[in-house]
Amino acid sequence: DTLRSTFSKATADLIGACPTDAATAALCLLALLLGSPCTAATMSTVAHPARVIFMHGLGDTPSGWADTLRSTFSARVPHVSWALPAAPKAPVTCNGGMVMNSWMDLHEIPVEPGAHDDEAGIGRSVSTVHRAIDEAVASGIPAERIVVAGFSQGAAMAFISTLRYPKKLGGCVILSGWPPLINKEPIALSANAKTEFFIAHGLSDNVVTAECAQLTGEGLSAAGVPARMRLYPGMAHSSCDKEMQDLGEFLAEVLA
Repeated sequence: DTLRSTFSKATADLIGACPTDAATAALCLLALLLGSPCTAATMSTVAHPARVIFMHGLGDTPSGWADTLRSTFSARVPHVSWALPAAPKAPVTCNGGMVMNSWMDLHEIPVEPGAHDDEAGIGRSVSTVHRAIDEAVASGIPAERIVVAGFSQGAAMAFISTLRYPKKLGGCVILSGWPPLINKEPIALSANAKTEFFIAHGLSDNVVTAECAQLTGEGLSAAGVPARMRLYPGMAHSSCDKEMQDLGEFLAEVLA
């Protein structure tokens, strides 16, 4: 009797809460079976999934950003899932050859326009990022609903990985990063030459200078790439509430 009552209630909830078309009703049933209410937000999450692939910075790990990203944006973009690849361990020149998580070798800190580019290391890490994108596509998420993002060294990887991906993506986010190989990359010929870029940087950053953000924006704009830049007075090599608010608006727009 208890089981019959529970099933009847779930059926009544399904009939009362869902539209009549079969596909939508099926999605609503799935939501109920997963213990979620059949709301517009739930339906959007199930029917229109999106993903952000986010790369961490030098010496960090995916867990350094995971909780912040998911807690900050879960309400604003509930249909977005997050993938956070880990950089390989490698010796880093600017840190005396110490082995740490690093997407590429860095010769000097602060990173400034014209900094040395480790082309071999960048190429290997681009392959890692592209595998993460391909896995999302294989799972059923269209490429145009995937945003590639990162912080610092991870932002540099987001920049070059987006430009080299062979399909149009949903967007690119560069937080406190720089544009590796910007003078060599044929930006205007990229499949993502019309993809939206979000560039954010602190004006008090002494690890990656704000001039790097300026170079990124100028290089993309010169190639006709739509790029919006946000600079934050007083913000060092970190983040701030206003930056997260602006990023949330960007994600809600490009992954609507």
